[in-house]
This record gives sequence, C-alpha cells and structure tokens, in this order.
Amino acid sequence: MKHAKVQNADYFKTYLLLVMEHREYSLQEAIDFMIASYFYHNIELYGVKPREQFELAIQQLSV
Repeated sequence: MKHAKVQNADYFKTYLLLVMEHREYSLQEAIDFMIASYFYHNIELYGVKPREQFELAIQQLSV
C-alpha cells in the first residue's frame, strides 16, 4: 500500500486511538503495531514529513 498524501498528526492520533481501542493495546503497543503494519518496520519509508507527523501524534497522545 502506498500513502501518496502526507498524513498529518491528527490522522495518526486517530489511527493510534482506534488501534488502542479495538485491540486493547497500550499506547506503546499501538505505536509498535503501526510501525510494523503502516511503516513496514521502516519509520522513514514514506519520508521525513510522515515520520515527523507520526512522532508529533505520539507526543500529543503522551501528555
């Protein structure tokens, strides 16, 4: 699957929250799941901007 459009932090927050809710994962487990399933174990796969937005989403959910 290719992600042509750069996703923003809100997209990643929603994705993480859904994973946490439906799989009953902690935030760290959801992060690990997304790195494996969305980024295919390569956080730089789609470039710098998606990684930055993903990290921003994690930071916002961590407070």
